Order: sequence, then C-alpha cells, then structure tokens
Amino acid sequence: MADPELECVNDIALTAVQALLGLISSDVVAVAVSVEEERVLLSFWVRRHTAEIDEDIADAIADMEAFLHPEIPAIEPRVTVGVPEAATMQPHERLVYWAKS
Repeated sequence: MADPELECVNDIALTAVQALLGLISSDVVAVAVSVEEERVLLSFWVRRHTAEIDEDIADAIADMEAFLHPEIPAIEPRVTVGVPEAATMQPHERLVYWAKS
C-alpha cells in the first residue's frame, strides 16, 4: 500500500520538473523541491541572480499552479547564488535538476 504523503511529494516533484521544462537557463546550477504542510518550496541555486532567473521562476510557479489546479498549495521560491551543499539542504528536499559541469 502506497504512502499518501510520499505520493503527494512525488507528484509535486514531477509537476515541478514538468513546469521547469524549457525554463532552465545556463545560469541555473540546481533546483530542488520540498513539500512542507501547505507549502511547496522551490529552491534554485544559480551562478548569478538575474532578472531572467526571476522571470523563469515566476513562469515555473504559474505553470505549477496551472498543473495543480484546483488544489494549489502556496509555492514559494528561494534563490541562492552558489551550489547546493548537503548541510544547507532541508531534510525532505528533493533535487530535481543539477547542471552538467
């Protein structure tokens, strides 16, 4: 029997991947998603934080909201300049993208 919480997290992660298609620029190093109660946190690690990054994040969130309609959780972005470090990642954060070096 499947765990409903795990299924929810998997669905959100797959939705994030689908929403990010075509939106990841060369400045994006990695993307992770975590589900916390009524909130989805999209974490982006970037080489440099630009207006294009902000536009792509807004587009990805809009796409996720459309895919998840009518049950839309609060989706919040977090942008960090640099690369993900295990010590700074949230316990239930799922890495859904990592750029090739």
